[in-house]
Amino acid sequence: MVVTPDRIVYSGLLGAPSTRMLGAHTVYIADETPFEITLEGAPAVRAWLAMVPANRLHRIASSDRLMRDILIEPESASLTDFASRDGSVVESRTAAYLHMQRAYAEWLESRDLSNATAAEIDGFFFGTPLTPRTLDPRIQRVVAWIRKSPQEQISAAECARLTGLSFSRFVHLFKQEIGMTFRAFCAWKRARAVLPSMTGPCNLTHLALEAGYPDSTHFSHSMRRIFGLRPRDILSGSRRLSLHCPDSYAMAWMRGAAKPSQGIRSTAGLV
Repeated sequence: MVVTPDRIVYSGLLGAPSTRMLGAHTVYIADETPFEITLEGAPAVRAWLAMVPANRLHRIASSDRLMRDILIEPESASLTDFASRDGSVVESRTAAYLHMQRAYAEWLESRDLSNATAAEIDGFFFGTPLTPRTLDPRIQRVVAWIRKSPQEQISAAECARLTGLSFSRFVHLFKQEIGMTFRAFCAWKRARAVLPSMTGPCNLTHLALEAGYPDSTHFSHSMRRIFGLRPRDILSGSRRLSLHCPDSYAMAWMRGAAKPSQGIRSTAGLV
């Protein structure tokens, strides 16, 4: 698994079939056999390639219990580059699928992508970089803070005040720019941030508290809603997973950060 600020590339166990709602645009690539995917409000389809928009409820199952996927953070790239707003499913082995299969084979054999940029990862798997998103500067500042310190408990009301917007205008603009609610975005970034720690020995209760969850129960519920798996199952399934993560990103949020108000006020230089 490669984890960078804008992309996650994964090849490994899928886990038990269950519903999930990832906060990133997700591209699923079959390995040797097609998988079955059910998008909310649509019938199940057998596919070799599927592209699911961020924060879209879906269920995925595979007979060999293996999966390859690429997660694209919604603030980093436009969905229209590779799928419709409702997502898309490819039921046969197309040229795009075969290209991704070859890219995965090369990556798993010898290619190190841990320090690759988002554009380099896109070019490697998709054949071309995805178009970067251009966000409203006020929303970009909030997003930059959440990305830097996902464990912090900052409210939409405080973000609205610090960006000079009314509460209603802020939550509307945030969803318009990111494609999901402020609350869902924060929950996703917090859950995403703990993934690197779950590939090795760790105490789940301590990890939950360090990640900003009030207790292990909230941690478990959030992880199951987003990933479709309990934390203990993710930990168990990741024991043999090889993690590649930039040193500057891996668990940086656990090494200390400024308070939310200070962080947002000082992010003008980050955008």
